[in-house]
Amino acid sequence: MWGLPSGRMVSLLRRGTDRPRGGCRPRQGAATMKKTIILGAVMAVAMLAGCGGDADVAHRRNKAGVPDCSHLSSGPISKTSGTAAEGRPMPDVGLQCLGEGPTVSMARVTSKGVTLVTVWASWCRPCRSEAPLIADAYRRYHDQVAFLGVDYAESDASEVISFAGEVGLAFPQLQDPDSTIRGAWQVSGVPVTFIVRDGIIVTRHSGQWRSQQELDSAIDKALERPS
Repeated sequence: MWGLPSGRMVSLLRRGTDRPRGGCRPRQGAATMKKTIILGAVMAVAMLAGCGGDADVAHRRNKAGVPDCSHLSSGPISKTSGTAAEGRPMPDVGLQCLGEGPTVSMARVTSKGVTLVTVWASWCRPCRSEAPLIADAYRRYHDQVAFLGVDYAESDASEVISFAGEVGLAFPQLQDPDSTIRGAWQVSGVPVTFIVRDGIIVTRHSGQWRSQQELDSAIDKALERPS
């Protein structure tokens, strides 16, 4: 209420939302529209964040010199299983490219020629010790042998990509954060190296390579075609 000079009092007419009964309430349509706008903004931010995440991973890989997996064989994963032992076919497992990318069929990608698959992790000291040997072999054999890395039991792709770049593992890297190969390939610890020729495991080496000569000899053995 306002006070007047004569001392009389007069009530102030109230309108809108201050009215005691009902009044002018926001229309349901306006409220719905407001919620829709907010929801749309949230979704847009989420989509941009997702795209930014993919771009960030690609940038990290490019900076580290680690190629993506777009050229590797993908497709249905075989239902067959078996022992990942020398003289046996490579059991199929679907593994995703490190960071993001297609799911790669390990049986398909090792089915032709000679492929070296190194299973490692950045938290594994022996893996770190042997990484320079693997990197050196890649530099000398990459025109005869396909090299693939499998990062084992890690979820932080950024850290792994950085480490791979530091030690020169400049070949495609896959990831197995859920330790799928533990059962499929009977992997109880890392590092493990598989050298596969035309889909058949020629060498399975558990533990760290002790010398460059030891690793080179295993690769040369796989490159020797049986008469």
